[in-house]
Amino acid sequence: MGENQKRVPIRRRVLKTVLLTTLVAMLAASLTSLICMIGIKNKSEHALTEQLERNLMSLVRQKTVAADAKLEHYEGYILFLTDYIENMYKGREILISIGHLFDPPLTTIPKGEYAMTRGFTSDKITVGSVKDDILFFSNIEQVYEPIARENDGLISTVYLGTKSGLLASYDKWSYLSAVEPGEEVYYDYTQSSWYQQGLKENGVFYTGLYTDSQGRGLTITVASPFKDTDGVFQGVDCADFDITGLYDDMISIDMGEGAFSFAIDAEGAIISPDSDESASRKKYTGLTNEELKMMSSGEEGILQKDKAFYVYAPIERVGWTLCACVPREIVLGSVRDVEQSIIIAILIFIAITALILIIVLLASYKVAGSITYPMELLGRDMETIADGDIDYRASVYRNDEIGDITLGLNAMLDRLESTLTELDDTKLHAEEMSALANKDALTGIRNKTAYDKEVQKTEWDLLQGNTEFGFAMVDLNSLKKINDTFGHDKGNIAIKKLCHLICETFVHSPVFRIGGDEFAVILRGNDYHNIDRLISEFNKNIDTYATDDSLEPWEKVSAAIGYALYDKKIDSSVDNVFKRADQAMYEHKKQMKALCE
Repeated sequence: MGENQKRVPIRRRVLKTVLLTTLVAMLAASLTSLICMIGIKNKSEHALTEQLERNLMSLVRQKTVAADAKLEHYEGYILFLTDYIENMYKGREILISIGHLFDPPLTTIPKGEYAMTRGFTSDKITVGSVKDDILFFSNIEQVYEPIARENDGLISTVYLGTKSGLLASYDKWSYLSAVEPGEEVYYDYTQSSWYQQGLKENGVFYTGLYTDSQGRGLTITVASPFKDTDGVFQGVDCADFDITGLYDDMISIDMGEGAFSFAIDAEGAIISPDSDESASRKKYTGLTNEELKMMSSGEEGILQKDKAFYVYAPIERVGWTLCACVPREIVLGSVRDVEQSIIIAILIFIAITALILIIVLLASYKVAGSITYPMELLGRDMETIADGDIDYRASVYRNDEIGDITLGLNAMLDRLESTLTELDDTKLHAEEMSALANKDALTGIRNKTAYDKEVQKTEWDLLQGNTEFGFAMVDLNSLKKINDTFGHDKGNIAIKKLCHLICETFVHSPVFRIGGDEFAVILRGNDYHNIDRLISEFNKNIDTYATDDSLEPWEKVSAAIGYALYDKKIDSSVDNVFKRADQAMYEHKKQMKALCE
């Protein structure tokens, strides 16, 4: 900066440009008005869109709740029937004594009349071999009849299949499979989906949808396994429900021209009574297989795609999803008139502001050299510095406030450069110390300190509603014996070998060494959902070590493992889950010790 340069304050220059500032203010006011108009239009569109989404979601939820209520009503019949059958076992001997030998369906049964009929899984089953079950289950007719007649037209068949090979049915379609006197009906129901699924379930369940072969519409089977008084599985009782009416009511959503609704199953396939319609509907929806699969994930949500809104919500009882599609034009039609008015206003504003802008530009040109140009130069210097070049220094352009800012900026950069150097050194040291503090020196995995931090994080996740976690505890057996017999270095080998096995087993979860011979796994993701399989694999590998003659004695590691998953009914904190897992591990350890003894 020249010593003889006259210092002229910026304030004085600003006073000279008051008139120009007034004109600029007019331009700013005009632009602000335009922005406000555009903002009103955007807010209107946004508000209408949000209102549509809320209305659609509310309507879809109402439909899913209604469908879920009907399905719950269907479950009630099966629950009652299951409870009734299981109570029958308390008086089995008496019921056998008063029962009767009901027959397979005969051609003499009038069409459209209900009948109690029987069938066997194969010709290896005879009346004599299952006579007691025939007599016993003949008493079920007094429950079958009111259920079937109360739901005439809705329930196709009420039936049960026993593990002895007897199929006891009650319906009015028996004439379709009627036989001559003295003959039997054979149907290996043990291979059917409802019986196979019943072997795995502990309560009411649904089979997949199907179109009934007798033309009775879209059908779903609601079933439940039943047990005797000793809790032993004895068979599966079922009812076939025609849900065509439920389906039609569920997708009947009137939302305007071009809108439609549809349902998808848990695999993302379109649900339709007509298979051809299902294929064309999938094409008609305009959604990809991935998008349909995403909608069937069990969560509700809204998808905006192209020119339509898709609102979907789950029917959790059966794993279906109801989806409604509404064209954007239905929502935004009323916004178009407002948009046209805004366009006209914008054109007028453009003409007025263009005139004002010309005047302002002419006046601004005269003062550009005294104010704006040196500020532009300083701005360029600041952009260079902002891009990361902190070694760059701004030039001093004038002996006024701008020059003061330039000097202050350069002084600040000098101090900043010095401070950043010190911070980099401190950060590097802190990172090195943090890594050492959280790492187990022997195994290289995370240590007890890292474990405590992860537990705190898990506690916080639990407060946020994330309940999919658990603990697996692993304890190395006979470490003291290995140390005393072969030396501590061999004991360390055993610890590292066990650590390697744990990390290979639980690849989706963090593993910690929290004691000399004790490890903890906080179960996440796939490990959480597949824990039983992983525990089995772990134990198999331990058993393999024990029988592998190629291994040294200290390499034949033996370990006890136990786990527990968070259960909101019994766990009030993360520590509760840890203690249950630890207890399970010690129980396993006792079992292993007892087997060895």
